[in-house]
Amino acid sequence: MTKDRKTLFCTSTKYNTVILALDEIYSLNDNLQDKAFEKKLHTSLNLKGMLNPLLVCTEETFKSSDIRKFERRPVQPEIDQGYRCLIGNNRYRFAVDNGYTHIEALIVESFEEVKRLHRETEIEPRRM
Repeated sequence: MTKDRKTLFCTSTKYNTVILALDEIYSLNDNLQDKAFEKKLHTSLNLKGMLNPLLVCTEETFKSSDIRKFERRPVQPEIDQGYRCLIGNNRYRFAVDNGYTHIEALIVESFEEVKRLHRETEIEPRRM
């Protein structure tokens, strides 16, 4: 029996995104300590959907480019997945916790690109 595909799409249509299986993405568990933010995020995702895609890079790009400068948290040196989630780890966790199998993502290829797209897609919690 095959597992049903359930995709978390983003509402923004301005980016050339791809749909990735959640098990193809390595995501750091941010372990939200801010329960008010976590509640706001979950409420927003349930009511409005995911506003912007995750920002991910391929493992090959992460290892061979300056993109790893963007990651300020401890870096897992070896992963089994083909992609690393750079921005959107909390949305990734929401998808996993709510039975999604796939998620909409934008694949970035450079440090400058991820910085630019992070600025474009960042949403203040009060605007979620």
